[in-house]
Amino acid sequence: MTCRKEFYELLSDEEFQNGIFNFDSVGDEDKKAFIRQYSIDKEEFIKARAVLGGLDFKEVSFSEDELNYLWKRLNIDLTVSREPKLSAGTPLVILNWLYKVAAVLLIPLLIASAWLFYQNTKLEAFNNERIGRLTGVYNTVAAPVGGRAKAILPDGSEVWLNSGSSVQYPVLANPAYREVKLTGEGFFKVVKNPRQPMFVHASGVQVKVYGTTFNMNAYQDNVNIETVLVEGEISIVKLDKDGDPENTEYKIRPGEVGRLNRQQNTISVSRASNLDVFTGWVNGKYVFRNTSFKSILERLEKIHNVTFVLDDKSLGDYSFDATFEDQNIDRIMEIFAVSLPIKWRSVQAEQKDDKTFSERRIIISAE
Repeated sequence: MTCRKEFYELLSDEEFQNGIFNFDSVGDEDKKAFIRQYSIDKEEFIKARAVLGGLDFKEVSFSEDELNYLWKRLNIDLTVSREPKLSAGTPLVILNWLYKVAAVLLIPLLIASAWLFYQNTKLEAFNNERIGRLTGVYNTVAAPVGGRAKAILPDGSEVWLNSGSSVQYPVLANPAYREVKLTGEGFFKVVKNPRQPMFVHASGVQVKVYGTTFNMNAYQDNVNIETVLVEGEISIVKLDKDGDPENTEYKIRPGEVGRLNRQQNTISVSRASNLDVFTGWVNGKYVFRNTSFKSILERLEKIHNVTFVLDDKSLGDYSFDATFEDQNIDRIMEIFAVSLPIKWRSVQAEQKDDKTFSERRIIISAE
């Protein structure tokens, strides 16, 4: 490829040099004006960039289609019509300039850009897949039946678990919120973080936590799911059949208890007269106030891993106050026998054919 004599004179023109050096930083209209002003074509333009850039690379050949593609990559949609004036004395070394700049600046740049885009896309897809996979994998901490356990969540929040309860949380936390799944009963002390609230999910209900101490009783066989707030701020929301939260949000203030009635699918909020009734179990204290004998026995079944059998169902209708502090079930039954007209006997657990043991049963009858 040859070039007209005027082209080489342009290379020493300071204004032309500045135009070449600053070409990428100007707008499309200024680029077109520059091409018109000096009447240069795509070959001369690329040569000028190579010469003024002081490059020295190996020679590479390109087809006309490749040159047109490189020209379009410069974001210039302009054809300058003229017949170039050829000079027989054009130095042959100039023929290499186009190859040098195209091979080294544009083609490798395009290849590198494509490769980097592909690699970044692969990396982003891998990270998204990994994040999605890990946010769907849960760690589980469980309390044995008849015992209690304590869990420390990744953010430093603490959860005390009552008998037979468990808490699950993602291996990799979502950056927008904290998520916990509770089965049974848990007492939460949540680290405050207004930008990343915690959502505690249980059967049929979601609790939104902002930095709070509260107790949630969500055993599967309970008619009511009870959430009592000790301090801080929470709200409770019903979950629909697909597990998604409904629109109505119930704010709970300290000293209040929110109840989701599973049978009626309703939420009510009321004042808790004695927080120990809901939270005393954390310290081994079980408090009952004006509670039916049947409800007390249901609570004790979970705590002590026993099954109560009432020979006379009417015995369950008795109501009274009671407080038990880390007492074994035999001692508790003795207290009941003094307070109520009942007698009781214990049937010890037996080993089954599958080598597991049945629960201990306590038979209660009228005296």
